[in-house]
Amino acid sequence: MSASGEGQGGPEAGPAARFGSLRRRIFSLPALVSLLVAGGFLVFLVTRFDVDLAVTWERVRGANPWLLAAAFAVHYTTFIFRGARWRILLLRAARLDGRDSTPGVLYCSQLVLLGWVVNSIGWLRLGDAFRAYVYQEENGATFSGTIGTVLAERVLDAALVALALLAVAPFLIGAGDGNVAWAVLGVAAALAAALAALLAAMVWAQGPLSRRLPRWLAPHYRRFHDGAMVGSHRLPETTVLGLLGWMAEAGRMYLAAMALGFELNPAVVIFLTLASSMLTLVPTPGGVGAVESGVAGLAVRLAALVKESATALVLVDRFITYISVIIVGAVVFTVRPVIRRRRAFILSLPKGGWSRRGG
Repeated sequence: MSASGEGQGGPEAGPAARFGSLRRRIFSLPALVSLLVAGGFLVFLVTRFDVDLAVTWERVRGANPWLLAAAFAVHYTTFIFRGARWRILLLRAARLDGRDSTPGVLYCSQLVLLGWVVNSIGWLRLGDAFRAYVYQEENGATFSGTIGTVLAERVLDAALVALALLAVAPFLIGAGDGNVAWAVLGVAAALAAALAALLAAMVWAQGPLSRRLPRWLAPHYRRFHDGAMVGSHRLPETTVLGLLGWMAEAGRMYLAAMALGFELNPAVVIFLTLASSMLTLVPTPGGVGAVESGVAGLAVRLAALVKESATALVLVDRFITYISVIIVGAVVFTVRPVIRRRRAFILSLPKGGWSRRGG
């Protein structure tokens, strides 16, 4: 049991209080200012590239609502797939750390969603650290081991993105500017190679580092190392779940395009989806500015869409992946502490307590 998880007022008091405090910081004035700055940057980009907003809005208004609803539903399945994959990694890390229990898929999916919310409203993509923090606070795990599993996720995702881009790039050579496709592929491959090199360096340096690190730091590094290496176990299951997560995102983009009446090549849809995800790495809230301008530009070059059509596609897709995630995430932020307190109260009751008191 983590010492940080205990506090005055029962075992739930410490995590609940810290979670509430962190939630207030996320929805604080600086976070709102960040959103306004990012939104201003987006307005600048739209006006800078001379997009006819009236035409764009007409195309958005004419979208098929049923296909948009389908795109919305398909998008949120990605959190289930990613939550299931993260649970597999957490389960392995828990066993290495001497624990034998891990929360279910729904719980892990909630934290993945909350991590996306933090990435969407905060700078520097702190969502991964946030969900690792919440997990260790609520489950008595170690932060170093938990953040290691997040690194394992990132390595798996980077490898899948690079392989998927490599698979679709040949189909894009004749579609508009093929050089752009190869440039994005090069960035993805470089990112995957850098993460793989980091893991290789961790394996090579584990022994020397363990001997040279201060005694208080060595156990934390060991747990981080073990968490980062769990991705090599049960690789088929984690790969399949990762692919399903990316397929859900590509399905969302395809349905959004269909809702607007655009017939896009599946290879272009996959490419735009993966490029959009890569552009969220830009350290603005949710990659705002970079994602919109980058994906719109790629849609113009690769799918031969006019600027207004490309902008309409980006706006619809970003409403699902950015605005709706903030809205749904805010509801989850508000509701889950109440549910956890109620569950803790029910579990604290003696078995058959009510019937015995009632005679």
